[in-house]
Amino acid sequence: MKMNADYFKLIPFDQVFNEVHVPGYNPIVNIENFWKKYDINSSRDHIVAMFLGDVDDPEGIMEKPDKRYLEDYSLDLFRALVAYYLAHKYKMSMEELEIPLLTTKKLTEEEVKLRQSNHALFGKKD
Repeated sequence: MKMNADYFKLIPFDQVFNEVHVPGYNPIVNIENFWKKYDINSSRDHIVAMFLGDVDDPEGIMEKPDKRYLEDYSLDLFRALVAYYLAHKYKMSMEELEIPLLTTKKLTEEEVKLRQSNHALFGKKD
């Protein structure tokens, strides 16, 4: 039986499900580790980059991670998603969850206006 080479890229995602059965696995630790490594702004940029592919960003607003970095990020994000699912399923308290504050990157006035206009155009309508 011949395996498609792309299948091997998916093996780490399958292994995430095996990690949860290792003695001492704690979903809260995985959630904390994710937020220590990525903040919400870089997470948004990574998800947008994965969604759009090669992002045209002449203003240099978005971080431009390389393909390998995005692959690592997507695996870390999946690991955090599984951890959040398990924490919710088993009703684990997340009150003591330590999530670092956002980095101190200031939004430019142009970025704020762009986000406000995007929200006005595409935001939730009642």
